Amino acid sequence: MIPRRRRAGPALAVVALALVVATGCGTVGVPGGPGSSSGPAASSTAVNVYERDRAAGVTRLLDSLTETVRSGDVRAIGALFDTAATPAFKNRFVTATGTFAPRRFAPRDGRAGTLRFASFTYQLAPTEEAEVLVPADLQELLDAGGSSDSWVAPVELRYALGGETAPGIAEAEVVVGTQFVVARHGDEWRLVGDAEALGREPPPTQMWELPGLQVADTATSGGTSVVASYPRTTPTVATLRRELPGAVDAVSAFWGESWDRRAVVVATATDDQFTALVPDGRAATGTAAAATVHSSVDLVQRTATGQRIILTPTARDLAPPTLAVVLRHELTHVAARTSTALDAPLWITEGVAEYVGRKGTYTRFADAAPDLTAAVRAGAIPAGTPADADFAMDGQTSQVAYQSAWSLAAYVADRFDEARLKKMYVGVAASALPAAQDAAITSSLGLTRAELVDGWQRWLARQAD
Repeated sequence: MIPRRRRAGPALAVVALALVVATGCGTVGVPGGPGSSSGPAASSTAVNVYERDRAAGVTRLLDSLTETVRSGDVRAIGALFDTAATPAFKNRFVTATGTFAPRRFAPRDGRAGTLRFASFTYQLAPTEEAEVLVPADLQELLDAGGSSDSWVAPVELRYALGGETAPGIAEAEVVVGTQFVVARHGDEWRLVGDAEALGREPPPTQMWELPGLQVADTATSGGTSVVASYPRTTPTVATLRRELPGAVDAVSAFWGESWDRRAVVVATATDDQFTALVPDGRAATGTAAAATVHSSVDLVQRTATGQRIILTPTARDLAPPTLAVVLRHELTHVAARTSTALDAPLWITEGVAEYVGRKGTYTRFADAAPDLTAAVRAGAIPAGTPADADFAMDGQTSQVAYQSAWSLAAYVADRFDEARLKKMYVGVAASALPAAQDAAITSSLGLTRAELVDGWQRWLARQAD
């Protein structure tokens, strides 16, 4: 029997995963493997067998996890966990498995009951990093429980909603990387914990890992959209399903049709639900109605995966016309995601989203921007575009920041047209560098930044009269 091995160097980690990837693909040469002339043959072969068997055993575990969760078999999921696994870790998978369980009622009013997936798989992830030691206190628990081996395994969850074999929204595959602590008992491996067990950030919470998830399909111009929700959000869901098709069309009228023109919208009922689904979301629950999140963005290839619009619990208190404004705002972020650098200035990203969201909802400037109007009338005309920090402030400062950003976008659309406003967005949002933004303003409008701000200030003074 090969003795317990809790750490391997980077080369061994690569070997183990190469063997997994190469299964069924013929012979692959690896350092120290068959045909290699480096190192003592017996020692190298033993290392390869150990790594191969460990990877194969954990792959079987991940295959069982995938199959059990997807089947909705709540009674079977518990057998996959080690006794050292925490209740919170186990409960997340129990909840997810219950979400996948077939519902015992027929869908009504377009409700599909559960999310449908074109693909859903847990698998070992390729990595070149050195293996991580299981923490000593956790290892003691595993030893006491009779474990003969342990591993911090690099893992990917790969999934895609909908698809040809599962009606519903069709999206590109989302990849969620994490680490699983696993332990061996005899010939079987069991789940112990995730990155949180290592004192690291846990993997992002998926919507199906929270209790009570239901979904409803809604037809939009780009295909099927999904409204996901939790208990006590029924009125919000009804409004979302009614307003979503028109909101998608309104965004397309501004941005064009070079985006998916469909979306996944999630209505939360509690602050904890919103915070679980939105990183650093706790600060937003009292001030915002929604946030848009994504899994990955490739600005070169112009692709984005896992985009979700997450509504805060306060959204249920909004009147339908106001919720429609929120939808159009957030859908603008979805449409513009692949044209927006992660560090793009908020005055352009939030300003244009506010412009699209509020278009056609007011007759007087003061109705759309009451706080800004009051400031201008008091002689406090903005000296320039609002700083990013202003949007994060509570109360009056953030209100004036959003309204100022909206008004600048409205000014450009009024003086020029929406096509020029979009062109300015694409140029300015591509970079956090002021010089690049200045060049984009000049390219799209034929103005310097100073000329743009000066014209906007004079327009504000007229609008606030």
